Amino acid sequence: MSKREVREEVLRVRKALTPDEVRLLSGRVRENLLSLPEFGAAKIIASYVAKKNEVQTADILRGALASGKKVIVPRSDLTSVRLRFHEIRALEELHPGAFGIPEPPTSSPTVPLAKSDVVLVPVVAWDCMGHRLGYGKGYFDRELRSRGNAPCIGLAFEFQCRDSIPATPADVPMDLIVTDQRVLRFGANSP
Repeated sequence: MSKREVREEVLRVRKALTPDEVRLLSGRVRENLLSLPEFGAAKIIASYVAKKNEVQTADILRGALASGKKVIVPRSDLTSVRLRFHEIRALEELHPGAFGIPEPPTSSPTVPLAKSDVVLVPVVAWDCMGHRLGYGKGYFDRELRSRGNAPCIGLAFEFQCRDSIPATPADVPMDLIVTDQRVLRFGANSP
């Protein structure tokens, strides 16, 4: 299957989830994420802000802020087709931005992704080799190259797994995938 076909198939299934199912499955992903030593030790968390039926990040971000972690989230720059990460101190600072995704205001401090300790990445589909399929515009893949040593942690529902995801040199593989059922480690992060 092509990337487009995989994306359409998975998004069709994900779109059929009820709000209660999204909440329940996201809660299980959150529990698995919180069990990771990398997340517990992180002082600066870079994360996407969830939209629609993605793995929800609001409780993860609130918990990180409440525990004293610095949280940085992306703002889309449509001109350069890049993400700029900005520090937030509360979720109430976020307002609908590009693509309908909640974003921080331009006035919030910009923080280079390389300063983060972990990066939470949205996933449309994934495979057991750590390949991730996003929405197809390449925003996250472009920024992930500047993350330094921070592990890329894809947050996904188990049903989004496919046998194989077509990958190109522009695609950045995940170091970990955290789902509602398990945690998978890849490359240097695998046991």
